[in-house]
Amino acid sequence: MSEFNLCYGCMNPRAHDGSVCPVCGYNENAPYLPSYLAPGTVLNDRYLIGKLRSYNGESADYMGFDTITQTKVVIKEYMPDALCSRDKSSSVINVDQKFVAQYKTYMSEFVELNKTLSKMRTLNHIIPVTDMFGDNNTGYAVFKYFDGITLGEYLKQNAGELSWEEVKKLFPPIFTTLSLVHNAGLVHRGISPETILIGSDGDIKLTGFAISDERTANTDLAPELFNGYAAPEQYNSTNWQGTWTDVYGICALLYRVMTGVVPTDAPDRIANDNLIEPALLNPNIPKNVSKVIMNGLNLDGEMRIQTVTELVTQIFEQPEYTSVRLSSSSTQTISIPKQSSAVSRPVPASRKKPVSRRGLFVVIISAILGIGMFFLLIMLFAMNGSDTTGTADVSGISSITTGIISETEKLTELTEMTEPERSENITQSTRSRTIYVMNDITGKNFELIQQSDNYSSLVFNPIYEYNDSVEKGLIFEQSIAKDENYEEGAEITVKVSMGPKYVTIPDYISLSKKDYFALLNKVGIKYEEKEIETADVKAGYVFKVSKEPGKKIDVEAGEVLTVFIAKAPPETETETSKEKEETTKSKKEEEPIIIEEEPDIIITVFD
Repeated sequence: MSEFNLCYGCMNPRAHDGSVCPVCGYNENAPYLPSYLAPGTVLNDRYLIGKLRSYNGESADYMGFDTITQTKVVIKEYMPDALCSRDKSSSVINVDQKFVAQYKTYMSEFVELNKTLSKMRTLNHIIPVTDMFGDNNTGYAVFKYFDGITLGEYLKQNAGELSWEEVKKLFPPIFTTLSLVHNAGLVHRGISPETILIGSDGDIKLTGFAISDERTANTDLAPELFNGYAAPEQYNSTNWQGTWTDVYGICALLYRVMTGVVPTDAPDRIANDNLIEPALLNPNIPKNVSKVIMNGLNLDGEMRIQTVTELVTQIFEQPEYTSVRLSSSSTQTISIPKQSSAVSRPVPASRKKPVSRRGLFVVIISAILGIGMFFLLIMLFAMNGSDTTGTADVSGISSITTGIISETEKLTELTEMTEPERSENITQSTRSRTIYVMNDITGKNFELIQQSDNYSSLVFNPIYEYNDSVEKGLIFEQSIAKDENYEEGAEITVKVSMGPKYVTIPDYISLSKKDYFALLNKVGIKYEEKEIETADVKAGYVFKVSKEPGKKIDVEAGEVLTVFIAKAPPETETETSKEKEETTKSKKEEEPIIIEEEPDIIITVFD
């Protein structure tokens, strides 16, 4: 491969005589880490290895060159340094005898993860896997090279933060891509400014995928957790992780991008949650956006926004307005005071001395008394006109008179009140009521709508039904139509989707029990757990299910999926301690053990 004469730092043609590349600054004489491949190594008779770009507890990334297509690539090597090592004189990885099972299991997960990514190469905002192969007792994945900078570097070039308007333009591709990744059964767990790349043309890519244990504390691997962005459940291997874990990461990223401040680490928040709302750090952040981000950063995974779809729905939800009145909330309020029945007459302009309010009330009383007595006399004569005895029936007259006197007394009392007393009395008699204008809440998450202060004036009556076209938890029908008026305490019946009647069984490959059960719970599949002794799958991981993944299960009928969880078989004592000692000694003198993990990947185990 020497005929290519490339710089191992940038894989551009070497156009200099010195040891330092003028393009990327790579020094050919600089030492390299002995645990990783030496620059100039050739893999699979095709790929030229350049400098080590990065590494974590799961793998290492190298700059590479495809000698067939003659293009730059990035090569990821499975290299869990806590379980294996490499001699500087050899490219072959040596697996520690006591970690063979873990090494095999994690490599299987590594292979499956990158196989899934290779199937998603049509997604524009993920760097595709173009090749996979086994070599040097480990596995490799080849990625297309993307020339860009990290989001962290991009922020440094843009005053350290972005406005909401800039975020609205930049982030939608990431939201969409992450949602599609989740639909494929993957959870990223490492969203941060370092795992998002931006090209010179503004193209944005989501990178940094890793197996679950690499992004979880207290596992056999050295974890890679991004402080401030990792969710609380990632700090405890017994907690369930899922799409809500990435919701925490993306909300933490939005927090950092728009405030310039990295959120407090999750473990510190658990001890003392003093995280400040984004809008308080940057008043230009819309209040709704600020509240949604805080909901996405909820320490309780069950109370947190669960999916990227829900996050996007909420964060881009705008208040709906009508021509009646603009309101800052998502429901409109109209105050309608009752009209007073008091009548006043205009005062002639020629009068030099204005009539007092007390005098005005006296005039009103007199007018009412006069009109009342006039109609009373008319009624009296009308009733007596047909009476042949000449005797009037005064019972009706008595009741009418009593009513007039009663109202007269009330008005008299009012005229005798002081000004403050009269004002208070009039205020109490003039009531107001609040009328709300209903929004369209179909397609919204019912639990979030029910908890929202914007809809606290409603009493919800939910009806749960299966729906093949509406996502689980979303409202698809409401009894109070959009733009219809309602009063405080009105009852609204909403139909909430329980998801489709027939649900596709998700794949379980490389998933632990907790991760797979989280997926089943998410789609509403009932399941039962059974243990099965096997050495083929790591203990605590799914070995098989009673119905093939990809097939449908009838959740409406209550069909139950049986999930078989791998359990380590008991060790059998077939040798005495002395025999074991002799066997171990003889094994050291024999050839290395060859273990087939994948059809194209062979693992050699050394003591």
